[in-house]
Amino acid sequence: MAKTSKQIQGDIFQLLKCSTLATMISGEVYRKGYRPRDSCKEDAVVIFTSGFPNEIQTGIVTVNIFVPDTDPYQNGVLVEDGERTEELENLAKEWVDSLKAGISCYKFKLQQTIYTEEEAEINQHFVVVKLQYEYFGDDKAPLNIPKETE
Repeated sequence: MAKTSKQIQGDIFQLLKCSTLATMISGEVYRKGYRPRDSCKEDAVVIFTSGFPNEIQTGIVTVNIFVPDTDPYQNGVLVEDGERTEELENLAKEWVDSLKAGISCYKFKLQQTIYTEEEAEINQHFVVVKLQYEYFGDDKAPLNIPKETE
């Protein structure tokens, strides 16, 4: 049986929340729509992007990791904290590499290169991780998440 978008989003949310990556950010892990609007922390947001209910269910889930901009010259001009976004891109890659079939009925791979985008309205940038998944279970299959997946 196929899973729903909320079930898939919830599975990825749990995998991320129980990872080392989640402990390396200053904020929390949220599902889309639940991140506080005024958050100035490094929060990760899990977004169900697309799904196809074929014989093997496939689709894409996006994880955005927000990073507040910085004022390196103390002149009121905010810019990307490039050092931190680069570090988080690398940590996100390590997390993706840790997503092995032994912890879930999913097979994951990057849909595209991990990159960083600007969110000018809130003076933040965010690291974008687009995960392509294949689901090989039933909709009631539990995740086998170890205490630390990385």
